[in-house]
Amino acid sequence: MKGKKLFHLLSSLSEEEYKLLHKAVRSPIWNTNEHLHTLYTQLKPFHPKFDLSEKHYYRVYDKIFKQQEYDDYKLRRLFSELTKVVEHFLIYLETLDSHKGRQKQRLLLRALGRRNVYPYFERGTLQVLDEVEAEPFLDVEHFQSLIGLHYGLYFHPLTNRHSKKNNHLHQLTESLDNYYVLAKLRIGSELKNREKMLNIRYKNRLEEVILGDVGEEMTNNSSVYQMYKLIYELFEEPATIDVFDELKQLFNQNITALRKPDQFFILHHLINFAARQINSGKTPFYKKALDLYKTGLSLGLLLENGRIREATYSNIILLGCQAGEFPWVDGFIEQYYSYLKEEIREDARAHALGLRYFYEKKFDQAVDQLSNYRFSPAYQPRVRIMIVRALFEEFLQDESIYNLLQAQCDAFEKYILRNDFLAKPRLEPHLNTMRLVRKLAQLLFDREPRATIHLWLTQELESDKKFISQNWLKEKSGQLVKENSA
Repeated sequence: MKGKKLFHLLSSLSEEEYKLLHKAVRSPIWNTNEHLHTLYTQLKPFHPKFDLSEKHYYRVYDKIFKQQEYDDYKLRRLFSELTKVVEHFLIYLETLDSHKGRQKQRLLLRALGRRNVYPYFERGTLQVLDEVEAEPFLDVEHFQSLIGLHYGLYFHPLTNRHSKKNNHLHQLTESLDNYYVLAKLRIGSELKNREKMLNIRYKNRLEEVILGDVGEEMTNNSSVYQMYKLIYELFEEPATIDVFDELKQLFNQNITALRKPDQFFILHHLINFAARQINSGKTPFYKKALDLYKTGLSLGLLLENGRIREATYSNIILLGCQAGEFPWVDGFIEQYYSYLKEEIREDARAHALGLRYFYEKKFDQAVDQLSNYRFSPAYQPRVRIMIVRALFEEFLQDESIYNLLQAQCDAFEKYILRNDFLAKPRLEPHLNTMRLVRKLAQLLFDREPRATIHLWLTQELESDKKFISQNWLKEKSGQLVKENSA
C-alpha cells in the first residue's frame, strides 16, 4: 500500500488539526515543494480513513503532475516528503499541548543556554523553577522537572558555582532522591502486578530501602509515596481489605493533587485488587469495582486517544449488571459504544444488550438478542456460552426446554472443535463450562439426588480444569445445597 505511514499519521489528526496542517504545508520553512500543497488538497476528502483504491492514486497523480505519464516511484517520493512535514507538524503540536506550554519553555531554555544570552537563560530558568515549585503535584514528573532545571543552571559554564547562595546542586540531589524513590515505586508496582499475573518473581533491587524509613524520609512521606506503598501491600498474601479501603480513601482525598499517570496507575491497581476479590467469590466487590470504574470515567482515564477498550467496556457493563444498576448500564451502553473501534462497535453493543437482559433475569430476551445478531468469530465463544447459561436458567424454571438446551450445547461443542479462527487454549475454558452445564442439566433432568449432584459439581470446580463464569457456577452449586437442605 502506497503512503501507508503517511495515511496512519494523517488519520491520527483531528479535523481541526488537519486544517492547521495546511499552514505547515504552505510554510516555506517546512516545505518548498509546490506539489505538496496539491497533494494535501487531494487527500483531504479521504480524511480520516484514507481508503484509496488504485484509481484514486492515478487521479491524485494526474491532479498533481497534469497529464504526465503515471510514475509510481515519483508519487511515493511525494508521499515521503509530505510524511516529513507531518512529522515536524506533530512535534509542533506537542509543544502546544504539553503541560500548557511547559515543553516549549524547556526547549527555549535549552536554546538560550547554548547561546551567549546567559542573563535571559538564568532569569528564565529561575522563573520556571518557581512555577514548578508551586505545583501541587509532588510526583515523578515534578521531581524530574526540578532535576533538569537545577542541573542545567548549576552546570552552565557561566554559572558562579563558588557562591554560597548557589544551592542548586543540593536541590538537584534532593530532587534526584525523590525522583528515584517515586519512580521506583511506580515501576515496581507494575512489576508486582506482572508477578501476580504470570506467577514469576523479579529481583527488585533496593526495594526494602525505598519501602522503609529511608524512602519515607527522602519523600517526607508524601501522599504519592503513601499510596504506592499501600499498593505494594495489596500484593501481600493474604492481602487485607483494610489496605484496599485505606488506599481508596487516600486516593479520593488526593485526586486533585495527582497527575494523570498516577491517577491511572493507582486506579488500575485498585480495580485489579477488586477483580481478584470478585474472582474469589466476594460479591460486595461488584459495587466497589463499578464505583472505581465510574471514577475512572469521570477523570477521563478510561479513554485512550478518544477510544475505550472493548474489554473495559464489557467489564463495566458486566459489573453494572451484577451490581443491579440497570438504568445506569443502559446509559453507559449508549453513551460509550461510539468510543469503541468501529469494526467491533456493533458487536460489543449487541453483546452488552444480551448481558443486560440476562442479569435482569429476562432470559428469553437474552437468548433472542444474542441468537438473532450475526456476531463476528471473535465474539462467538462468549456469546454462545451466554446463550447456554440463559437456556439453563430457563430450564431450571421449565424442563420442557431441556432438548433445546442440549441441542445448543451440542452445536457449541461442534463449533469449538471445528473452529480454526481462535487459539484452542482460549477456547478450552468455554468448552469445559459448556460440558459442565450440559452434564448438570442432564443430572437434574434425570432426578439424581441433589446431594450427589452438588458433590460432583464441587469436585469439578475444584479440579485442575479451567472454567469461565466460575462465580455463576458456584452460585448454581450453592442453590443445590439450599434445595437439598429445604
